[in-house]
Amino acid sequence: MFRTPSIWRWQLIFTGGIVAVAVMIAAFNPSTFATPLVVVGFGLVVVVTLATIMTPWDRLPASASIAVPMLDALAIGFTTAAPDIRLGFLWVFPVTWLATYFTMAWVFAGIGITSVSLVVFGNQPGDPALMMLRVLVVVITLGFLGTTVRIGMQRSRAARRLLQRQSEQVNRAATRAETHQQRVVQIIDVLDTALVAIGDDGVIQRMNDAYRKLYGRDRFGASLPSPAVEYDDRRGEPVPPDQTVLARAARGETIQGDRVWLYDTAGRWRALQVSTQPLAGPSDARRTTLVVIDDVTDALEAAEERRMVSAIVSHELRNPLTAIIGHVDLMLEREDLPADVAGQLAVVANAGDRMLRLVSSALDESRPAPAVLSEPVDLRQVTDASIASYLPIGTSRGHTIEVSGADTLLIYGDAFRLRQVIDNLLSNAVKYTPTGGSIGLVLDVGPDGWAEVTITDTGLGIAPDELEHLFDPYFRTDEARQGDIPGTGLGMGIARDIVTAHGGVIDVVSEPGVGTSITLRFPRRPEGKTQNRPEPLEAERLQVREPA
Repeated sequence: MFRTPSIWRWQLIFTGGIVAVAVMIAAFNPSTFATPLVVVGFGLVVVVTLATIMTPWDRLPASASIAVPMLDALAIGFTTAAPDIRLGFLWVFPVTWLATYFTMAWVFAGIGITSVSLVVFGNQPGDPALMMLRVLVVVITLGFLGTTVRIGMQRSRAARRLLQRQSEQVNRAATRAETHQQRVVQIIDVLDTALVAIGDDGVIQRMNDAYRKLYGRDRFGASLPSPAVEYDDRRGEPVPPDQTVLARAARGETIQGDRVWLYDTAGRWRALQVSTQPLAGPSDARRTTLVVIDDVTDALEAAEERRMVSAIVSHELRNPLTAIIGHVDLMLEREDLPADVAGQLAVVANAGDRMLRLVSSALDESRPAPAVLSEPVDLRQVTDASIASYLPIGTSRGHTIEVSGADTLLIYGDAFRLRQVIDNLLSNAVKYTPTGGSIGLVLDVGPDGWAEVTITDTGLGIAPDELEHLFDPYFRTDEARQGDIPGTGLGMGIARDIVTAHGGVIDVVSEPGVGTSITLRFPRRPEGKTQNRPEPLEAERLQVREPA
């Protein structure tokens, strides 16, 4: 059912057309008003219009409004009595009204009224055949018009209903998407892992509560008065603005498990493990990168505490072991010992030595790795000093130890820790190389400009399935255990950690029965560092977009 204003609108449009026709008739052919039926027709239109405005349509049934276009059709029928004026064309208004809002039955009912009115009131003297022709023309014309309008309205209403359903579906989908987004945001915000999405223009697009709290940002993403500052190490140098985590992510750099130290807004040092992940999007969209930041401070502190406990225990065990070994050695120097007692004391001495080596290795493992110093170190001098220490043992076993390559090979690092690496590798080469074998050390500069130290032996070698576990703590090959070769299985892991701390890599190639080749590769120059701590607001010169 259409509303009351629609009835008024249709009737007022029709009345406006009738008034315009009446004005033109008065201007050009006023004698038309001498016909009483014409005056009655125009008067009926006025009466129907006033009644339409005054009628409370909202209190009446929908079918009551049909009376208005029917009365309009009748009024037009009265006006057809005017000679020489074809006012029957005005039937287009009521027929269109009926076809728009009512069924075809009512359309044909209206056409019937027009036909009867045309026969009864039409001024058509003469041949009845002409009257019949006129009526048929009017009926066919209005019938075609009504049918066309009706079909068009049905299609229009069908399209409107379809659009309405689609609009409702879109609204429901938008509501579901908004609800889903709110849930996702709530889930992300309760995570302890800091997450931030940044575009290639350096603009932060989204962040969770963990990131806001960690980096000192408010809920809108803006920096608080004391933002956190990233450092390359604990109490090290502040990271330059173009090397911060967000700046690197904005440039599209791939970060996998990098360690960053953060001095947060509460004045506490935090160790962060950072990774990046590109986010999928339309092919024509700008690149967006997700930065995942894990706060591993508590884990590092717990590991440091365990290391300290291990160091204390190892240190306290080493003192009594040293006393036991020393007194056993004194007793073995006596000449009045029975043979069986001397053998038993030798077993005690060997066991004590092994225990002391295990405790010493555990103590070395428990020591925190010192910070790598940016001081020049000549790897040739470190290598020569290590060879000088192991040369007597190697010579006694018939080994040939040779060093070749660069006479000077400078890098930046910690000479003490680098010497520890060379010592561990030379010690393994001497232990696992049979009598008469050879050990070689070559120092060179690789094609990429990195310093390289290669230690090669003709020892027992390592099986492929064991090689992948070479750096695991306490791992020893089956042949080493079966051959009762002393060792703790910690040296290779320690060596790798020291090399990694220097920004280098360690490569191992081995073949059982042939030997092993280990290559150490170090960068020649350290990464550049700024000398002054940046101001808080200069630590990250990235724009921040308020989250939606």
